[in-house]
Amino acid sequence: MRVIPPMKAVICFEAAARLKSFKLAAVELNVTPGAISHQISSLEKFIGKELFDRSHRQLELTHSGMKYFSRVAIILQNMEEATIDLGVQGHNPSLKIAVPPSLLKNWLLPKMADSDISDKGISVEFIDTLEYLDFGVNGLDLAIRYGYDTWDNYYAVHLFDEDMVAVCHPEYCAVNYDCLTSNAIENMTLIYTNNRLVQWDIVLQYFGITRRSKQSKLVFQNSIQAIEAAVLGSGIAYVNRLLVEKELERKRLVIPFELRMPEHKSPAYYLVSTFSRMQRESTALIYQMILDEVKRLPHYA
Repeated sequence: MRVIPPMKAVICFEAAARLKSFKLAAVELNVTPGAISHQISSLEKFIGKELFDRSHRQLELTHSGMKYFSRVAIILQNMEEATIDLGVQGHNPSLKIAVPPSLLKNWLLPKMADSDISDKGISVEFIDTLEYLDFGVNGLDLAIRYGYDTWDNYYAVHLFDEDMVAVCHPEYCAVNYDCLTSNAIENMTLIYTNNRLVQWDIVLQYFGITRRSKQSKLVFQNSIQAIEAAVLGSGIAYVNRLLVEKELERKRLVIPFELRMPEHKSPAYYLVSTFSRMQRESTALIYQMILDEVKRLPHYA
């Protein structure tokens, strides 16, 4: 005889654990927080173990709760996928994709808007993050990952290497230099991006340039803010060329000097999925659409 817990209780537990809130789970499932709490209590009674630590103000899973959630989340995801893949009426294909924030805003979203993917009736949920989220636990179908890894254990393909350029407002740097020198940046504000693997300090070290001790700098978490600061004339940013192509075309940004580091290994972007996720038509469509857009890039080889 199978030991099957009450499915309604399992669904309530998975939502509360994923959202880390009884209230948010109640909103998602269109019930009251009290109903969520009741269902989870009945599940805990059925299992014989506490799944949530209720002694903290913020909802936290117990060790047993974490183990249970890691498996239940995958099971429910597989059930949903199996049901949708049968073509259940009234359900549009859906997928979840994790993308670095700046790449999502400045490249992927505009490309998807120009494609015919909206005509396919696919619902896409974006997660803007640089973290390497787990496909099973987070219910991901696709991810664009940034770094030096090759993702050999996944269904993965190299998209492009990172091509970094220095950019600033046209009026910020009155002189265009042939290359990076101490004079070129002496009185400039350097704009840093914490989430980039190649920073100004690496560039300066490569060219043997010592930054002035009193030289000003701005530091942001990701390239979205760094690019905006450069557009506003706040300094000179070192960013991915792909992310500023539109701003360069519009002359809102210029490249005051070229930076070539031929001996330096660049991080890259990879399109990553799993074999099981790629069996879904919606995942395969988005996967191919991204590859097609990459092939249109001027530097694609």
